[in-house]
Amino acid sequence: MKTINKSRVIIALVVFSVIMFNSSCSKGDDEPGGGPGPDNEVPVKAAKLEFPTNDLVCTNFNLEFRWSDSNTGTITQEIEVSKDNGFSTPVFQEAVSGNTKVYTLERNTTYYWRIITKRSGSEQRATSEVWKFVTEPEATTNSVPYQPTVVSPANEATVVGATADLTWTGEDPDNDVLTYDIYFGTSNPPALLASGISETNRTVDLQGAGTYYWRIVVRDDKQSAAVGPVWNFKID
Repeated sequence: MKTINKSRVIIALVVFSVIMFNSSCSKGDDEPGGGPGPDNEVPVKAAKLEFPTNDLVCTNFNLEFRWSDSNTGTITQEIEVSKDNGFSTPVFQEAVSGNTKVYTLERNTTYYWRIITKRSGSEQRATSEVWKFVTEPEATTNSVPYQPTVVSPANEATVVGATADLTWTGEDPDNDVLTYDIYFGTSNPPALLASGISETNRTVDLQGAGTYYWRIVVRDDKQSAAVGPVWNFKID
């Protein structure tokens, strides 16, 4: 009777155990418990634009932008509206929580818009198509309001304190009743802070040192609007 080599038996058992362990613990993407991981996560899908449609002539007043999204998981979306198709200086650019956004724009102007979708915690992003539309020209003898004029803080000024008093002036050639939308924040262009106010000043809270941006949109009661430039001030 042959004598069994104990060392060989032990080595064989160890190899067998390792093979069984790897076989039981690894799963493919199509097996229960498998699926996309950090290196092969589901790609982000670009949003589908719905309105305003490409090459549309539409109102400039309270224009609603709409789009759809079919992504799963946690994503963020950003809308960009610009007067140039390269989006070098967007008129509006901000993160949105839903699939709609309302803006008042200038009349008789060509705009471009798009949606950028990003997956949270990832470098993935997808950009929608770029659509172009034109706001309708004046249909009556009504004149567009003049662009607003900054009063304080002066553009590129340095301010002190935990608040700032934003003050501006607005005029209309037809002496129409005017209301104002305020955009304010630490990003450029700034996000909407308040809309449809009749005052020409607003006190805002500041969050410490940095640069703050703001702009005013002037609207009359006949659906005409003038979008002011972006002003800024600093806190040291």
